Amino acid sequence: MTKVTIYTTSEFFGSVVKYEGTLIKHGTKKYAQYENAPFVTFIPKGKRKAIKFIKGYNPYLIIYRDWECPEPGGMFGESYVKGDVIISRSKYASFDDQYKTDFNKLLSRSNLDIIADYREMLA
Repeated sequence: MTKVTIYTTSEFFGSVVKYEGTLIKHGTKKYAQYENAPFVTFIPKGKRKAIKFIKGYNPYLIIYRDWECPEPGGMFGESYVKGDVIISRSKYASFDDQYKTDFNKLLSRSNLDIIADYREMLA
């Protein structure tokens, strides 16, 4: 089994999230109205049960060999204190494509061994 790092978009804000684990299977298959929706099945690092992602509309799924790949930037910008409260704002609006654009720039500067790239294949 192969150690992998998986990058995909969050279902919460659309920012890029990173998962590390052991690859079981990946590819494309029919899902809802999509003929070639990308999917990945893997066992997360430190876990025993496999999980599966399948991406339909506007997919963003990248699989790299090995662990210790770059961390995606957080979804929050700088925080500031107002009285006794710490206030954080997101960098961009929910599901803004700039999250992916910023991370793609970071990946383009790295020399990683790619297994699969399913970015924007259904757009």
